[in-house]
Amino acid sequence: MPLRFALFPALLILLAGCTTPTDEAITAAPATVTGPVGQDPQAASLNAISGSLLGVPAGAEVELALLQVGQGRRPERLLANLRLQGDGDELPFLLQFNPDSFAADRPVELRGRVTQRGQLILQLPPRSLASSASQSIGQLRVQP
Repeated sequence: MPLRFALFPALLILLAGCTTPTDEAITAAPATVTGPVGQDPQAASLNAISGSLLGVPAGAEVELALLQVGQGRRPERLLANLRLQGDGDELPFLLQFNPDSFAADRPVELRGRVTQRGQLILQLPPRSLASSASQSIGQLRVQP
């Protein structure tokens, strides 16, 4: 029994030594930067919709969704979404999306809902987007 207790820490130390990278391993793989310094290379290919929401109460949760819609304006596909927390003031947002996901023959809408304690209290009227370009849509008011 005492030998087993002595071997266990020794094995842990041995395993820890195997997983620690050496200085050679760290310097052997050079870093490649494909976009501006400090910017995520994938984010460079994304477009964005920006604006602000008015009328969101403090403590409420906001979900914005960019949706491809079909006949009857029913959602067909989620293109991007964002969750925010209301603080009682104007609530700025930046919703990033891949412009290649827009289908040329399908309309796209920005929709939003505001919940508090799990209950829907307000919503953003659907707003159609004509293009997949980055755009600022200004101030939008949520409604009951």
